[in-house]
Amino acid sequence: MTPTDSAEQVEEYLEALTWALQQKDIHNIALAGAYGSGKSSIIETFLRGEREKKRTIVDRLRSRNQRISAISMKISMAEFEIWKEDAGKQEKTRRHDDSSQTLNEVSEWVLKQIFYKVESNEIPQSRYHKLCRRAFWSDYTSVALALFLIVSLIFLFVPFTLDRMLALVDWIALQGAFSTVMGALTLCLFVALVLAGAVYKWRFLFSNLKLKVLKLPAGTGIESERESESVFNRHLDEIVYFFEVTKYRVVFFEDLDRLDEPNLFVRLRELNTLLNNSNAISKKPVVFVYAVRDDLFGKEDRTKFFDFIIPVIPIINTPNSREVLLEWLRKEKEKDKYGHNISEQFMRDVSPYIADMRILRNICNEFLIYKGTLKKSRNTALVDYKIFAMILFKNLYPQDFAHIQAEQGIIKEVFAGKESYRREKEKVLRDWVNAYQNAMPEKDVLLKKNELHDLVHAPLHGIINEENISLVREKAKNNGLLVFLVRRGYIDETYVDYINYFKGESYPERDRDFIRAVKEQRETEFFYGLHKPLAVIQDLSVEDFGQKEIYNCDLVDALLAQDGEEEKKEALYTRLKFSDKRSWEFLCFYVESGKQSGRLIEALAMRWTNIWVSIEDYRWIFEDQQDLFLARILENVPKKRIGELNIGGVLTDVFERNANILQRLKGVRADCICEALDVLSVQFHHLDIDGVSKVILDDIFTKNRYVLNADMVHNVIVHVAPLLAKDFPAKSYTVVRKAGYAPLVECVHDNLISYTKEVMLQQEHLADDEADVLALLDQLIEEVDLCRRLIDKENFRVSKLRDCCYVHLPNYEEDVRRIWDALLSTKKLAATWENIYAYWVQFHITQELRTFIEARGDSLRESGTECLDEDFIRALVNGGFDMSILRILLPLVREEHIDANTVTKDFLEQIIFASESSPALRGELLQQYGPVHMTERLAKSLCSLQLPMTKEVFFAAWNYLNYSERLNLMAACADLLGSEDFERCFDDMDEPHHDFVDRTKHKVRISKTDVNEKIAQRLKDIDYITSFADEANPATEDDSIEETVLVCWVKAIS
Repeated sequence: MTPTDSAEQVEEYLEALTWALQQKDIHNIALAGAYGSGKSSIIETFLRGEREKKRTIVDRLRSRNQRISAISMKISMAEFEIWKEDAGKQEKTRRHDDSSQTLNEVSEWVLKQIFYKVESNEIPQSRYHKLCRRAFWSDYTSVALALFLIVSLIFLFVPFTLDRMLALVDWIALQGAFSTVMGALTLCLFVALVLAGAVYKWRFLFSNLKLKVLKLPAGTGIESERESESVFNRHLDEIVYFFEVTKYRVVFFEDLDRLDEPNLFVRLRELNTLLNNSNAISKKPVVFVYAVRDDLFGKEDRTKFFDFIIPVIPIINTPNSREVLLEWLRKEKEKDKYGHNISEQFMRDVSPYIADMRILRNICNEFLIYKGTLKKSRNTALVDYKIFAMILFKNLYPQDFAHIQAEQGIIKEVFAGKESYRREKEKVLRDWVNAYQNAMPEKDVLLKKNELHDLVHAPLHGIINEENISLVREKAKNNGLLVFLVRRGYIDETYVDYINYFKGESYPERDRDFIRAVKEQRETEFFYGLHKPLAVIQDLSVEDFGQKEIYNCDLVDALLAQDGEEEKKEALYTRLKFSDKRSWEFLCFYVESGKQSGRLIEALAMRWTNIWVSIEDYRWIFEDQQDLFLARILENVPKKRIGELNIGGVLTDVFERNANILQRLKGVRADCICEALDVLSVQFHHLDIDGVSKVILDDIFTKNRYVLNADMVHNVIVHVAPLLAKDFPAKSYTVVRKAGYAPLVECVHDNLISYTKEVMLQQEHLADDEADVLALLDQLIEEVDLCRRLIDKENFRVSKLRDCCYVHLPNYEEDVRRIWDALLSTKKLAATWENIYAYWVQFHITQELRTFIEARGDSLRESGTECLDEDFIRALVNGGFDMSILRILLPLVREEHIDANTVTKDFLEQIIFASESSPALRGELLQQYGPVHMTERLAKSLCSLQLPMTKEVFFAAWNYLNYSERLNLMAACADLLGSEDFERCFDDMDEPHHDFVDRTKHKVRISKTDVNEKIAQRLKDIDYITSFADEANPATEDDSIEETVLVCWVKAIS
């Protein structure tokens, strides 16, 4: 693992290392710590800090190791262990088998790293040369300069060649028809191009020239005395030369302790001592820094070998690996481009198994690489914690992990053992269910069946418990990490998918991911697309179809569309019948989006009698989703089965309680709905019919699939006679009659009482036609109270009373009377004497008739009386009616119509003074009843009435009159009066008329007036006086006008 240059909590180490490097007498420094404790990270962090450190001029002058990063180099020697397998046994062998050769090889490797650190031109005198890239133009320039030097020497020592060269230039200019200068330039350009080609070819030939064999004559040999020396000793001059000419003064040695060669460190210390003792180097000493483990030397040797030791505390161990992992999780979650979903609890679970920082980093890095690679190749969402678990197992047990890819090893054995255990347990449960199914309570049997179902579909970690954990431990060969990962479900049946690429050419990657999700019992989206669903169906087992993770729209489409696979279909149906939330969510999704939703609902309905009860009980199914279920049932389930699903009338109730149900089922075929309405015996209470198929409405209204109420009757009217709909329900019965729709008319007549109560009487106002109301009253004659309520509610008027229930009088006289009384009391009867006479003929004058007549007097004045007979007039006149009513009939009334006991003073007075009374009636009544029932008003009006008088009437009125009124009446009735009558009158008068009482001969003077003259004339005619004459009455002092008086001579009687 690559160390980091941003190590945390290393400040103390950096300060100690900086201090040690600044000391002139410290040449060997040790960073001592366990493997994975972060020694290399401390070195990298130190060098980075030095590179970034800003130094002042004072620092540059005072510090010996300024810019340590610029004068330091790192030497590393990695050591590997190779696994060999022999006859089932595993053993580790080192990279080097000959320990005698190891030291020299490592020493050579160290020298190579030193000399290859710098360019060749920095150590030009060194015998160590390495290939380096040479620029073409550098070689070209060198060859050109050499060629120029050669040509110059030729021109110098062979002069005639210059003349030939100039002649060549002239020839070129002549051939090209240009100047000599241009000819010379052309020649130079030609030479330059030829030279470039030659240089290029030369570079190619010499770079591939190798010396393979050097043959010497027989017996010839070369021997070196230095072959037996150590590598460092043989090349000591080269090493000293290197440090003389280069700037490097600090060398960091890493991983040398892994070779378990202490002699190597001894030689390095010797080398350090030789270098620092060299006069050329001693002014700038060389410091070796070793990153070694603590137990490399004994307690005495380590302090003797190293000048300064810096102890390094491990960054991570088993107790604190959890915190490191959690911190890594937090950081990587922020920057991981794929994102990951690993819980803190998972990290806490696996952290006890990680005790080395290098292993931890390697696990984390491999996780990111595996995850990115697998997700790129699959373009899917693998479970992150399962990837991490496999990487953890890979790093801690690499050989077992390698066996996984060969489909061998302990993991395969563990999951193979799960299948055998499941079969044994399943057999036990099935035997129990079969044995006790009829004997045990249904609840206990159901629990066992659920347990059996869960066992069939459960993953391994779901069935591991204290009883069978030993089985897993045995198969895992006591691999504690594997037991833990399997028991927690971090490694499960899909482990192979987390270690291999997925090639999607023959099998779409999304399909494979779905199969994995089902097996892992991990839910996917219902609309998760499958490219080859038939192939997926083949790969999945019957048990897989019995778990909720199987819910996928494409998969179910393909399954139901094909014939066969009955076991898998039944498993799916059984799982859906569980009625858990996930199942309902899928059903709701599928009935809306699935291509085979009709088949699915049909299959479920045929197997699940309580399906609709369950749909309504599940509160998360909304109305529109219920409509989809109902539509699929109506379209796909046989009519007989729909009736069987109607448990407790649940389906019938759906139609009856939802007025807009047919609108919501608009997409369902009309014949399907009609069949359902028939088998469910639906009776609609309310129904919204806008947009509903005419076929369906015809079926409903023709077959009376509705309750007789205002809403449903209105729907019928709208459907069959829309022009009449505006009059409904005000004319509830009239509209039905006019519509002429036989099924409706028949229904109303068959349920007339109910229709009247539930429809007509529920309206605020009714205005049916008179004939329709009368027809209703005829039909409802036995329901008198209902008729009376109807009369009260209807806004109508009976023109002829005999048209209302008249035919029922023989059998229902009392009922007819109550109906007629209702018409009178509600004033729903036309105010005509004909109607009154018709009522009177049957029931005489009742209080209802009396009230009606008195209330409708004004209307009766306009009514004809031709129909009235003598008996009716007599009954009415003597019926005690108000005079305002009697005045209407007074033209018809005669004296014989009036009973004596009917006449009162007031009655007589009103009759006589009524303008409608005939003179004959007045005279007859006055003569008949005047003497007894005389009133003051009548008495005072006798003169003006000019009615025939009798003495009885005269004297009955006499007492109500004053003096002058008496004189007037006496004059008016003078012809009726005799001497005794006058004497009686004069006796009741004041003077001067009182003087007529004295029947002796004498004169009586009275004023001369017409009245007195008429009286005097009558008195003379009956010999009450002998004569009368005018006489002037002389003026007096008080009255200067002369007055004429009548002087009457009273005739004396013996």
